[in-house]
Amino acid sequence: MSHRPAQIAGIVRSVVARHATSIPPTTAKVVSVVEVKVSADLSYADVYLSAIDGVEHAIHTLKAQASEMRAELANDLKLHKIPTLRFHKDTTGEEGARIDDLLSKL
Repeated sequence: MSHRPAQIAGIVRSVVARHATSIPPTTAKVVSVVEVKVSADLSYADVYLSAIDGVEHAIHTLKAQASEMRAELANDLKLHKIPTLRFHKDTTGEEGARIDDLLSKL
């Protein structure tokens, strides 16, 4: 198994995190990149985001900046194929709360 996707995920994470800090607090508060998963063929980078408030707005804002981020990645990665960025809401916190709720009902 190649470690290349994990290396690229780290670079993608730092580029997206830089852009996430530029999101105004009126749009989304405390946006963080929870996880980045890069496909084995390096075609896609799935970026999972969380925010205290307005994660959907943060996703929309970052999608609008995706071409800028891909240009930065092209400079950083020096690859023939730059992953397409796909943004998702991180649901692990919600899933954990649901499991806690189910366990408390037992």
